[in-house]
Amino acid sequence: MIWFLLLVVLFAFLMGFFQVPIWIMYGVLVVVLILILYRNPLIFGKDAEKIMAYLKKSKAPYIQFLYHFLNGNLSAAEQVRGKIRSKKSKRSSELMLLMERKQYGKAKELLREMAGHKTKWYALSDIAINEGDVDAFKQYKAKITDTFFLNMLEVDQAVYVGKKEEAVRLLDSLIPKLRGYKLLTAVQYRKHILEGRV
Repeated sequence: MIWFLLLVVLFAFLMGFFQVPIWIMYGVLVVVLILILYRNPLIFGKDAEKIMAYLKKSKAPYIQFLYHFLNGNLSAAEQVRGKIRSKKSKRSSELMLLMERKQYGKAKELLREMAGHKTKWYALSDIAINEGDVDAFKQYKAKITDTFFLNMLEVDQAVYVGKKEEAVRLLDSLIPKLRGYKLLTAVQYRKHILEGRV
């Protein structure tokens, strides 16, 4: 990916050097952006298997972490997490592992360090569901505006109270509307419910 970006910068420099008209430069920029979006199924991918294959082939540590995490291989995910360089991605991956292992106290400590973001409010809402804290759940849920996270909270509530069939039905209605990483997350969550891992 770095080589690709360097080639784009070099190409842009050459177009500027040869004084290519600006409309051609913008046209090339649009084509390059479309190619990047098309080649990355994590953004607009419609096929969960292709997205999973993309995660499996990727050399990026965070993407490898996501592959192992979504497949339920937490020990491999933990090993790959050590290779992640981005501080934000490392913190996010640590939070995901803590939530999966139901270590809510440590997760709350980590969330205190994070800025107010929809992921933070979703995680706090999910913790409140699992701890049975209705007031905290309402407080954190009110801060979430993303419909995907609100729908996933409904699924989490259904799983928590033991209505796994309802949770699967909710996911079945949600999956056709999703794309990219959100689609893969919902598909894998549904799979885990059906396998009894949740």
